[in-house]
Amino acid sequence: MSGVELARSAKLQAVKFGTRLASPRAVTAVARDAGGGFRVRLDDELDVVASSVIVASGVRYRHLTLPGLGDLEGRGVYYAAGQLEAPLVAGQNTVVVGGANSAGQAALFLARRASHVHVLIRRDDPRATMSNYLMQRLTHHEHITIHPRSELTEVHGTDRLTGLTWRDHVHDRDVQLDAAAVFLLIGAEPCTTALLDAGVELDDKGFVVTRNGYESSEPGLFAVGDVRAGSVKRVASAVGKGSMVISAVHSYLAGLETTRQ
Repeated sequence: MSGVELARSAKLQAVKFGTRLASPRAVTAVARDAGGGFRVRLDDELDVVASSVIVASGVRYRHLTLPGLGDLEGRGVYYAAGQLEAPLVAGQNTVVVGGANSAGQAALFLARRASHVHVLIRRDDPRATMSNYLMQRLTHHEHITIHPRSELTEVHGTDRLTGLTWRDHVHDRDVQLDAAAVFLLIGAEPCTTALLDAGVELDDKGFVVTRNGYESSEPGLFAVGDVRAGSVKRVASAVGKGSMVISAVHSYLAGLETTRQ
């Protein structure tokens, strides 16, 4: 990137290996530059020119628009089920909203600690979006109950979540439950809006299609992490790919230099 242009746009922090960080800054557009590289438009309308770009913009996890839900995020309302959240549900009811494999895996993980895990699925048959293997494990687990055709309608609590209500369309009733936590695992949308003018191939869900692990359809533009189509959506994988993609960028830049000579 052009150091002069970047210096004008944000406070720079020098780190190792000649890398400079500019923060806070958001990218609003990426397009091919007349010189053959890329022109990256920042949120202050400044353009930065680069020979190569790595897109690691991740995803935005889908939210439900329920009154009070946002106020309880991090205090009983979560978008991931990991080692930090599991102790919070020990010996208590918890609810997982979602019908994909990630929701099933979360339910199994949380059932190790929770007294009972309730899985809310909008569809009649969760096998349309969840593997048969997971469905078998969930169905036969004594601490897990699957509720088809059910949707979360209310959350309760002020300082933290104390309970919730869902609509059971199968039995045409509202169900209220005291619960320590609810995990919203209803999918994610890739942050690829800025790439729409770059001609990058996206899949039907908007994720960047890559070849050889990192290369997009536009030579010189690479994608890693959750924004990449087919990624496993795991931190360890994203970190590993993020470090490995640099060698691919070096190879690309070396090829450019050879061509110019």
